[in-house]
Amino acid sequence: MNEIIQFLLNLVDKYGYFGAFLGSLLGNITIALPTPYAFLIMALGSTLNPLILGFVSGLGATIGELSSYVVGRASRKALSQERLNRLAAVRRLVDKYGFLTIILFAVTPLPDDVLLVSLGMMNYNVKSLVLPVWIGKTILATFLAYAGLYGFTYLSSLYVDVGWSSVFLTLLLLSAVIIVLLKIDWEEKLSKL
Repeated sequence: MNEIIQFLLNLVDKYGYFGAFLGSLLGNITIALPTPYAFLIMALGSTLNPLILGFVSGLGATIGELSSYVVGRASRKALSQERLNRLAAVRRLVDKYGFLTIILFAVTPLPDDVLLVSLGMMNYNVKSLVLPVWIGKTILATFLAYAGLYGFTYLSSLYVDVGWSSVFLTLLLLSAVIIVLLKIDWEEKLSKL
């Protein structure tokens, strides 16, 4: 992990805000592999303008997170029509509460990759996805930048590098969510609401 942190810091050192954008993009392009881009933003918050840093990092993180959506969208081709019909029922629920849910997952340590893969599988409109992801990631990045500026280093404990066990847990959770999405007859469940 130290090599990754050093690489990201070198990007910012060489390219400034554009480096922060690239670091956030690269830090969010992986689906299950944890990357320490949050540490990068906190470290940079003490040297760069936190508002600008939050904006550019939020934009980079949003673009990187779209890779999860693309994976979900591509996996639709492997699903049967019955499974696609079940996902369509879930999509109606997401259409109703999706905006706030997406922001919540983007701004917190909740597994937003799992949500975005699922939304891709549901054929959720990517245009409806970008704004709430950007809002959430920008809020998170701005918070981290100000935390770095004011020395709230204890917040970094929320984003501690937990190694390969977090990769395994994320993949396990992703698999469980996909299985639940595909196994439950959502039309029947939603008709009871």
